[in-house]
Parts: sequence; structure tokens; C-alpha cells
Amino acid sequence: VMMKRLIESPDKPTSVVADIKHFLLENADATSVSDLLAELFVADDGGQGGQLGVQLAGAEDASSSIVPLRFSVDVRTNSIFAVGGREALEVVEAVVARLDQSDIRQRKTEVYSLQNQPAADIANAVNTFLQSQRDLQQIDPDLVSPFEQIEREVIVVAEPSTNTLIVSATPRYYDEVMKMIETLDRPPEQVTVQALIVEVELNNTDEFGVELGFQDTVLFDRGTVASIETISETVQQGGNDQTITQNIISSEGVPGFNFNQPFLGNNTLGSVAFPASVGKQALSNFQMGRVNGDLGFGGLVLSAGSESINILLRALSENRRVEVLSRPMIQALHNQLGSIVVGQTFQQVNGLGAQNTLTGVSQPQLQERAVGIQLQVTPRVSPDGSITMEVVATKDGINPTRSIPIISDFQTGTTIDSPVIDTVTAQASVSVQDGQTIVLGGMISQSEGTIERKVPWLSDLPVLGTAFRFDSKTKSRSELLIFLTPRIMKTPEDYEEQKQVEAERMAFSIEKAEEISGPVMSLPEPDSEKKANEKPKAKKPEPKPMSRKKAPATEKPQKKTERGDEKKTGQLQDDDISRASMTTIGSDDLDTRNFALPKEIDGFEESVPSRPATMSPVRRFFRSLVP
Repeated sequence: VMMKRLIESPDKPTSVVADIKHFLLENADATSVSDLLAELFVADDGGQGGQLGVQLAGAEDASSSIVPLRFSVDVRTNSIFAVGGREALEVVEAVVARLDQSDIRQRKTEVYSLQNQPAADIANAVNTFLQSQRDLQQIDPDLVSPFEQIEREVIVVAEPSTNTLIVSATPRYYDEVMKMIETLDRPPEQVTVQALIVEVELNNTDEFGVELGFQDTVLFDRGTVASIETISETVQQGGNDQTITQNIISSEGVPGFNFNQPFLGNNTLGSVAFPASVGKQALSNFQMGRVNGDLGFGGLVLSAGSESINILLRALSENRRVEVLSRPMIQALHNQLGSIVVGQTFQQVNGLGAQNTLTGVSQPQLQERAVGIQLQVTPRVSPDGSITMEVVATKDGINPTRSIPIISDFQTGTTIDSPVIDTVTAQASVSVQDGQTIVLGGMISQSEGTIERKVPWLSDLPVLGTAFRFDSKTKSRSELLIFLTPRIMKTPEDYEEQKQVEAERMAFSIEKAEEISGPVMSLPEPDSEKKANEKPKAKKPEPKPMSRKKAPATEKPQKKTERGDEKKTGQLQDDDISRASMTTIGSDDLDTRNFALPKEIDGFEESVPSRPATMSPVRRFFRSLVP
């Protein structure tokens, strides 16, 4: 028996057999996976120590250690056929399932509609960020495999007409990209910037002077030549030469009361002129004149004259104060330029063109120039509530008295002048808290001038010296300050209160504007009032079981005699009317007469009056800006 068992034991069928398995891949490429499996499990030298199979944990059976693994690819079905030991094939199956787990070709595509920002700007920002990441990967390409490079590819395309983004990405990176886009598309803050430009000009002018003149009576008799009558005599000489001679027939003279005339005493044709006599004259000339050339008036002017004596006395005192208050206001979104210009435009000479070949005159080149009050601001709101602004405040105007000649035509005597522009500009980048007022810029200038014109020695005499001098003192002072106040507009109530404050400053009646365009002071109804105004849905009565008993008769409610406790049909209660639906209109308005509610005499009560408006912090802020 023992010998029989010894003979039967080695005579059993061998357990070293090869199995075959078929792997159908859904996501991965069969050829690439087969090459990777062959690199992992197939050795070129026939195995370690002459071993044909594989030595792996979990594949310790005889078949796996003796039978080598072989792989074949069916490209048509994207599948792999593997031959080897049973346990070795189980290990291969686990590896293939892991490789076929992720689908890099699966992408998620969505059309995202932007609410606040332009689609082109968002797409440009996201693509720039993704391109920067790709450039960083190129420093060491071995750190990122081709598989991960394909998985990281994100496509963002802008569609400007509908302001949408077309986003395509793998599920791994889709949520991250969409979160980035939603963050960039958050509603921007809106800032109201008010600038207050205060200008004050102070001028003080004092003048006093005396001019004296003494002369011989012969100069008074001669006077000045007012008109001369002449006759021309032409004499033809040999050839084409002509000689023209003008002979004086008569002349009319004017008495010389004013001694400071340059041609005084030139009329020597009169009967009392005495041309052979010497006329003597002595005077003090300070170019005082009867009128101040800058101011246009002379003040007190005393003048007296005879044939021998002439005197002129002028005294002037002027105090002038000019106050100019400008308050431009502009609203701008976060990091967006806001600009307002109030003024006028004119054509300013910017240069000269080519000369005309016929006239030889150069034509001026004109450029349009705007003058007035200009405010440009770009606000940026920080997370802590502070506002950083880039501000340019300009106030310029045409100087009415000064100009620069550009072109002069010597043939016609025409001169083209370019006006002088007086400009004040303040440009700065500042950081301000919400509602804080700062001084953006300012300048205070003061000038004093003194003019003394006098006759030496005589003007230094006590009391009498005043008759031989002219004194002028001018003092001017100009002050300019630019205030800036930004405020973040957070809720619709802020805009409504701003409209109310600005409307109260206008001289134009807001009621007249509402007659043309309808209600201006409109405020959206708050959500809390919407919920309060919503009537609760009536519940359907549940059906009651039929009963043979007769229901007791219900008593009719007694009518109340008091008028205040009675609710009439069609009457609106306080809870049924929201503040947003109330509009106060004058009693003489046409709409009031046409659409007035019935009075109590018609059986209806009057409309519910609106609640008095309370002074909020925003309104107090805007009122504080009024000087």
C-alpha cells in the first residue's frame, strides 16, 4: 500500500499551468498600458537567478513563479490579453484597473454669465494666470508628467456680445477655476467723490497824487492844431518825374488848457500866435491820468486850469473781495476712472503751418482746448474700508487781459494772438477713510506793491510836498484750497438720501421736475416690507363629516355706531401701504386734482399720510459739506 501511494504521488497532473485574461480599457490607451506592464513584469534576462516567472507579494504559487507573463494588445477594441499564472494575473488586473480609473479626456464645459465685470477682462486675467503656471513648469519639465499636463489644461474664452465666459476644464481643476472667476466677478463698490474748490481774492488799492503846471499866456493862445486845410500842387518835370507840393490854406487851433499835451503851442498860424515869442512852461508829470488803467475808474478827480495855471488832483481807494466756490461731484466704480468737466471749449493756436506760396503768410494750426472745472478720480476700495484715490483736480480759465502774439501780417497789419490760460491743478494719490474730508491741495499767495513818483526836494517839504508827488499802494492776496470727501455707496437708501440732499440745494423745484419725468425720489421696497405686505394664503377648509343635526343659527354681528371703529369697503389700512409707494405732491398739482382720493363727505376716508423722514447719518454727512 505504501509503495502504491509513493508511485501515485508524483503521477498527479502538474499544477504549473498558465491562465489567460482579457482586460477591456474604457479610459486609458491599451498600447501605453501594455508597454508599462511589460516594463514592470517582463524581464529581458529571463528573470532573477534564472527564474522565468515573477516574484511578487500575493503571487507565490508555482505557476506565477514559473510561467512568464506575456501581453498582447487589440487596438480595435482597446483591450489587452495577458497570459501568466493565476495569482500573477490578479496582480496585473489590479494594476490595470488603477491605470484605467481616471479619464483625462473627460472635461466639464460651462457657459458662465458674468454679472459685473467685462468678459474680456476676466478671460485675460485667468489666461494670464494659467500661462504663468505653464511658464513655471517649463523650468523643470520632468517634474510634471504629460498626463498631468493634459489634465491641467484649462480653456477660457470670452464672448463679449453676451458678456459670458466659455470654460472647459477637467473635474479636478474645474471648481478651482470657477471659484477664481466668481471671485473676480464680485460686485464692485461704488464711490461718490465730492471736491470743494474754494477761491478767495482780496485786492486793496490806494492812490493819491497832484500834478501842477505853469506856462506863458502865449502858449495858451497858440494852443494845438485841431484841423488843417491843405491844397496839393503837382508839377510835371522832365520824363515821368512828378513833384507834389501841399500848401496850407487855413488851420484851426484849440486853446491849451491841458498843459500835458505833446503838441502844445504848435499852432503858429493864428493872429495871436506870435511865433517870434518864446513860450515858457513848467509842470510835474507823473503819468497819473484821470483814470486808473487797471481798474477803469479814477475815484475823486479835481481839475482846474487857466491860461497860466493848471492843476490835477486825483484820490482813489478800492477794496475788492471775490469768493468763488465750486463743488464738482462724480461717482465711479472701484478701480474705474470717473471724470466730470464743466466749462467751455475754444480753438487755441497750437503752431504754424506751411506758408502760402501766393501771399507768403503761414496759416495757424488750431487745437480744441477745454477750460473750466475738471475732476478726474480713480477710487480703489480696500477691504478695511479705506479708499485710495488717484485724483486730478483742475480749474483753468482764459485770461481776459493777457495774450501772446503768434502771427503778424506786415502787409495788412493783422495780428493773431493766442490767449493766456490761467491754470490751477492738483494731482495726487491719497488714502482716505470712508466719509473723511481731507485737503487735497492749496496755495496762498500775497503781493504788495508801492509806487512813489515825486519831484526831488520839493516833495520832501512838510505839507506842501504833497502837491509835488504821486503815491500808489496795491496789496493783493489770493487763497485757494481744494477739499476732497469720498463716500462708499453701499445700499439703495444711500443713493436715495443723496438725491434728497442734492435736490434741497437746487434752486429749481423738484416738484416741477416730477411733473415732467414722474417721481424722482423713488426707493425700492425693502424685503421686510415686501414680506409684511404679502397676504397669507387662505387655507382650504377641510371637509366636515355630514351630520343629521341641524347647525345652530349664527348671530349677525351688530353694527357699530362709532365712525372710527367702522371699516369701510375699499379702505386701505396703515399696514397695507409701504413707504416706497407713497409720493407727496403739492395740492395745486394737476395730477393731484385728477387722481385725488375721495374725501370723507363721499363716504371714504382720506389717504394715509406718509411718515416723517428722520435724519440719517448719510444725510447729515452730505449736509455737512454745504459751506
